[in-house]
Amino acid sequence: LAEVERIEILGTESIVCGFHLVDYIWTDIFTTLAPASTYVLITDTNLAKIYLQKYQEAFQVAWAHSRPGKAAPRLLVHVLPPGETSKSRATKSAIEDWMLGEKCTRDTMVLALGGGVIGDLVGYVAATFMRGVPFVQIPTSLLAMVYSSIGGKTAVDTPAGKNLIGAFWQPKRIFMDMAVLSTLPAREFSNGMAEVVKTAAIWTPEEFDVLEASADEVRAAVLEGQRAQADDAGLTVASRSAAQKMLLRVIAASARVKAYVVTHDERESGMRGLLNFGHTIGHAIEAILSPQVLHGECVAIGCVLEAEVARRMGHLGEVGVARLARCMRAYGLPTAIDDPIVRGLVGDRRLAEVRPQRLMDVMGLDKKNVGAQKRIVVLKRLGQTLEMKPTNVADALIEEV
Repeated sequence: LAEVERIEILGTESIVCGFHLVDYIWTDIFTTLAPASTYVLITDTNLAKIYLQKYQEAFQVAWAHSRPGKAAPRLLVHVLPPGETSKSRATKSAIEDWMLGEKCTRDTMVLALGGGVIGDLVGYVAATFMRGVPFVQIPTSLLAMVYSSIGGKTAVDTPAGKNLIGAFWQPKRIFMDMAVLSTLPAREFSNGMAEVVKTAAIWTPEEFDVLEASADEVRAAVLEGQRAQADDAGLTVASRSAAQKMLLRVIAASARVKAYVVTHDERESGMRGLLNFGHTIGHAIEAILSPQVLHGECVAIGCVLEAEVARRMGHLGEVGVARLARCMRAYGLPTAIDDPIVRGLVGDRRLAEVRPQRLMDVMGLDKKNVGAQKRIVVLKRLGQTLEMKPTNVADALIEEV
């Protein structure tokens, strides 16, 4: 089996990082988690073509090894269309009706194999089906590994905005199989790196320095480091290349920060709000320009604009704002609403819809708000925030940037 690195969250080492984890995943589930009568694996059509058969075959092999002579439980599979449009109340209802039709009971375990859309949606299904059943996250994108799979936030989107209907429901395991990133498109790499840079910007000055100085090396590690290697390269620590070690270090460092914050503030009453740096403005941009502009691209813009808010409040220097923008650009991310990257994705007419008043209206529904008071994570310097929670900021100051 694979040799793995475990990260503790909420008192349990439930984040598992490594390479080529398919066999390890089923073995770990069967030997360390509560048994289930049915396992429901939910993924999308793109991922099903690549991974579904491997997971189905490994299920049978792992069961035979861990429970010899015992009848195997059921493995049911549900495949969804890819993309943000699947993250809806209608899709959630359809999955639940299918599970009820398959006579799934409370001892069912649900597995989410996919990116943030699959993880958020399937986690919400698990949180409410039979008043809550165990679930496992198997994130397949960089963004999902470092951001959405950790912390138990589950949700669907509505016409009023993203993630407004959902629940906190912690996964029993989060399996980060970094071998899957070998097929990651360059734009999805950038999409995930926005959250990696954001995390360093609020918490770890040294990590920000590394990311700032090593953009080419990190990009090569993610996009090129595994492609010319043997099929099982990285399975053991000894077989890992320098690129794989760099990839594991970057992802694990970001995951550790989020795990620490979630452990100390699971329900986002204070400290966990720091992880929303860039998201107050970024989510408002995303609500208008999604799906053409990706989450990480919107967050990158939001981080730079919210850093500018901090500068205008007198807390962050101009050099800090410039360094943050330069670091985001180094990972192929836009840093302004009228950035050529954004303009190329949506065109001038759609871009004109991103007016200050419309952004403020969308921000009025931000979950961090206290009544009508908007709150933003304010940087004191790169790697440190002004407060250990989002800060109240006047509407007029936000509109200025």
